[in-house]
Amino acid sequence: WIQDHAVYRERMMAACDFLLAFAVICLAFFCNASPSPLPHLNIQHDLVSISGLSSGADFTVQFQVAFSSILRGSGVFAGQPYHCAVTRFDGEPTLPMCSQMGCTPSTPGPSVPICDDCPPGQTLRYDHCKNEPQIVNTQLLADNARRHAQQGLIDSVENLKHARIYLYRGTKDATYLKGSMQKVEDMFRDLGVSDILFNNTTPSAHSWPTVSYGTPCGRGVIEACNYDGPGEEFSVRTVLLALSVPLPMSSPAPTGACFQHIYNGSVPPVDADPSSLVEFDQRPFMTPDNNGTAHYNETTPHVTGLAPAGYIYVPKACATGRPCGLHLSLHGCDEEQYYVEAVHHLGFQRHGEANNVVIMFPRVQPHGSTVQTQSGCWDAYAQSGADYAFKSGAQMHAVRDMIRAVTGW
Repeated sequence: WIQDHAVYRERMMAACDFLLAFAVICLAFFCNASPSPLPHLNIQHDLVSISGLSSGADFTVQFQVAFSSILRGSGVFAGQPYHCAVTRFDGEPTLPMCSQMGCTPSTPGPSVPICDDCPPGQTLRYDHCKNEPQIVNTQLLADNARRHAQQGLIDSVENLKHARIYLYRGTKDATYLKGSMQKVEDMFRDLGVSDILFNNTTPSAHSWPTVSYGTPCGRGVIEACNYDGPGEEFSVRTVLLALSVPLPMSSPAPTGACFQHIYNGSVPPVDADPSSLVEFDQRPFMTPDNNGTAHYNETTPHVTGLAPAGYIYVPKACATGRPCGLHLSLHGCDEEQYYVEAVHHLGFQRHGEANNVVIMFPRVQPHGSTVQTQSGCWDAYAQSGADYAFKSGAQMHAVRDMIRAVTGW
């Protein structure tokens, strides 16, 4: 018995060693697994949309204007009007280029390196559109967009007449001051957009509002405000009608604001499948100087600043070839503090799974030579080049290529 026990013990120890080695190999494999290429899916031409918070919202506005021919609509969670940060308004004073943030050894790039109608070496106050909305002339911004379209820099602004726009600003937002988001609405209306829903009554701070996840309403980046901001952007009655999917006899009340408005309908969210959320490789969309390591000058080289990977959620039906929609959700600055949390908890996947809408989360990482780029912001200040808001802009072109990789068009 003692001999048999010794043999048994030896075999068990060998088995344990094998299992431990196997576990180490598996852990190493999964931890070092490379992000996947973006999948090619059956995305319908009239079912692509985009939304974002803060710098992601700024970027959403300029992407909506520049690529209006491919977008159904957009959700702007505290953003500024198109091309506003670099536009000088009547009577507005200018400042020396290096009198504000930037131009230090650690951040050699100025925050507003390009200024329309400024004298040489002069620029505008940083964030003048957010902090001084009373000076913003939205008709001038709309005229600039029309001129850019005539020059072929952006799509025809006539496309915007069919766009569905959702706007959000919390009443406790101290970053985008009261009146700043009204200027976004005014600009879109000056460009012919009539289908706009603006919520400016929820008592949140500068944040995405959710029903129950996050910090208390009024304190944080993702806040529990008993209001499904991301979801209400994305109502999918129109998605189902466009895809010839039968609707329930009686549809429940809208479950979220941004989703609901863009897609003009309501289907309740369902549980998302965690295995359908995967990282995708962003390296094919980077410029050669992706991290902005080149020496800064006023003709900044095109810098995308993309992280190695973003996330994409593909609903089960979409993975089998069913016709689907596509929605992009963009983070704001300081993304390292909340990007993964936002991906998992904003609720986009639950709406996407229920309504056959693929959800993509592109990601910018800290990079470059300005205060904003080093905080991982999307560019709305011409810090990646003078064409930052045009179709040729480094980040604009990269995000358009991500859409093309998934849609094939």
